[in-house]
Amino acid sequence: MNASKYVSFSFYKDGKPLDGGPEGGMSVLRSGSMRFRWSEENANRSAYLNELCLPDKKIAAVELIHSHRVYAIEDEKEAHALQGDGIITLNKKIIPVITAADCMPVFIYDPVTQVFGALHSGWKGTGIACDALALAEEKYGSKAWDFSVIMAPHIHECCYYIEEERADFFAKNFSADCVKKIEDGAYKGKYSLSLAEANLAALLKAGVRRDNIFISGECTCCKKDADGEYKFGSFRRQTASLPEDMSLEERQRRFTVQAAWVKW
Repeated sequence: MNASKYVSFSFYKDGKPLDGGPEGGMSVLRSGSMRFRWSEENANRSAYLNELCLPDKKIAAVELIHSHRVYAIEDEKEAHALQGDGIITLNKKIIPVITAADCMPVFIYDPVTQVFGALHSGWKGTGIACDALALAEEKYGSKAWDFSVIMAPHIHECCYYIEEERADFFAKNFSADCVKKIEDGAYKGKYSLSLAEANLAALLKAGVRRDNIFISGECTCCKKDADGEYKFGSFRRQTASLPEDMSLEERQRRFTVQAAWVKW
């Protein structure tokens, strides 16, 4: 696949890139929408993922529901019609794929048992990586401290503003460091939220080592390429000017969804 169609990420172990494992990847804005529903056809997504699969891989995807639901599968056909927010597997012929547009794609890999997977972590699903680690331990005997984790591009605290109630939820359930009150400007009185800090706190509590965690610094809402064009699709940015009375379903058709995957 042409490298301009995606960004890729290496897993880290002890603070250094891990050799011999899978890599994470994520489509970019210019690749078009990767919106996925089992009941819909998306020719652009199908063509893109078919190219990703060459020569002998198979896609395993779930229809997102903003949950903590993770599936362990051994064959891509097992994922058919599933709704949830993550897939883990031992099968290196499978490419687990999720979608995101400001929410955080999370990739996990255990070099001991060879379990790997892709997860979708929106604010409701913050900490889903811990559910995936627990499932990997149950199904495959994995241990949290062996895992390497990638947090791919997502909306960062520079662009993610929330109300006090949600800020309190994150401070109490994850870390006080993940929220900061905004003291001036257009968003005065609201709070900025760092999904990275929240997920990091959850992972460290679960036993993952900090040197095994990579966090992308790219914000899907405001990151631009060298040519000044936005690099990623963003729900927040691309729907900001839409009428307030527009339905959520219609809003969801107005922004560019990325596909995110982990692949051998």
